[in-house]
Amino acid sequence: MADKKVSLKLRLGTMFLDHFIMCFIILPPLIVLSLIFKSDRPFETNPIETVAFYLMMFVYLNKDFVRGKSISKRILGLRIVDRKTGESANEFKCFLRNMTIPIWPLEVFVSLISPVRRLGDFIANTRIEIANKEKATSILKDLKKKKLTRNTIWILGTGAIYIGVLWYLMHKILKI
Repeated sequence: MADKKVSLKLRLGTMFLDHFIMCFIILPPLIVLSLIFKSDRPFETNPIETVAFYLMMFVYLNKDFVRGKSISKRILGLRIVDRKTGESANEFKCFLRNMTIPIWPLEVFVSLISPVRRLGDFIANTRIEIANKEKATSILKDLKKKKLTRNTIWILGTGAIYIGVLWYLMHKILKI
């Protein structure tokens, strides 16, 4: 299916649907934790809320982890591929391309110019291509089949370091 061109409308639709789904998955647990462990002082977060937030960000960074397809990419029929091999991008490349999520508005702008490759794709040497549409629940079946590999463990470690650096920057430098 790689011969079909990815339209700007499809690309942006996938980006916004991904963002909506990830927020829908991430925000409810954070709201519940905020209500349970709320601080007495405004704008101050509890350590449990902070850890939960960064765990949820880790989920967001790995939304394409399985076969290069997030939930929205499955629904709309797209996948992330390695530019060298043409195969579905591996876990590391998917994680690497999503490290740019903190500058998401810039990613949307780059996608307006290049629907096939956003900024994260240039960093990870990946691109997006047309794939077969699937049900959203197919991700659950794929996750059940997923085995813990050396690559997966490496991604988890790299992700923990990246999240730690984000935490440091936000709390120490930006004084958040």
